[in-house]
Amino acid sequence: MDKLNIIVICGSTRENAASANVSQYLLETLTTKGVNAGLLDLHKANIPLWDEHAKTDEKIKERLNQADGFVFAIPEWHGMVPPAVKNLFYYFNKCFSHKPAFLIGVSAGTGGRYPLTEMRSSTYKNSFINYIPVSCVIDKVNDTFNDKGEFIAETDYIARRLNEGLSFLQEYAKGLRHVRQSDIFEKSEFANGM
Repeated sequence: MDKLNIIVICGSTRENAASANVSQYLLETLTTKGVNAGLLDLHKANIPLWDEHAKTDEKIKERLNQADGFVFAIPEWHGMVPPAVKNLFYYFNKCFSHKPAFLIGVSAGTGGRYPLTEMRSSTYKNSFINYIPVSCVIDKVNDTFNDKGEFIAETDYIARRLNEGLSFLQEYAKGLRHVRQSDIFEKSEFANGM
């Protein structure tokens, strides 16, 4: 079986975002697990806010299409998912079809869980993305990762949670390859979920 292609999506559009530090750590961890890991940093992607007449960035679309799975490092902004993350689904929702995703909520305070529930409730319907049941919340992120993406927490609890989530993601990615290669995937007649 070919190596898995996993894309880490850094959900912040801020310069020097804490989510970018977490994303760097995730990339390095996936690489040590033998995965072809890549980064889609929404700060650098410059995807315009949704406009039905806008052209799709074909390079981003191709990268997402080639992925076997995704890791979302999503900052909590005022208790919500940043607009750039939701925007990704407006433009590229079919690229996520029947692929697993590991959700990680990131907060400088204690709100990291809010983006996880929002993602699970509002982005799966038309995209058919499969959020694995394992997720991780990184509250007080600046006490957990430094600006070089190094793990600096006093205990290894979050590192172990992330490692387990990435391992589950790999197994789900292997399994869902079979779904995407099946006849039902090619013939599916209901394009928009429910």
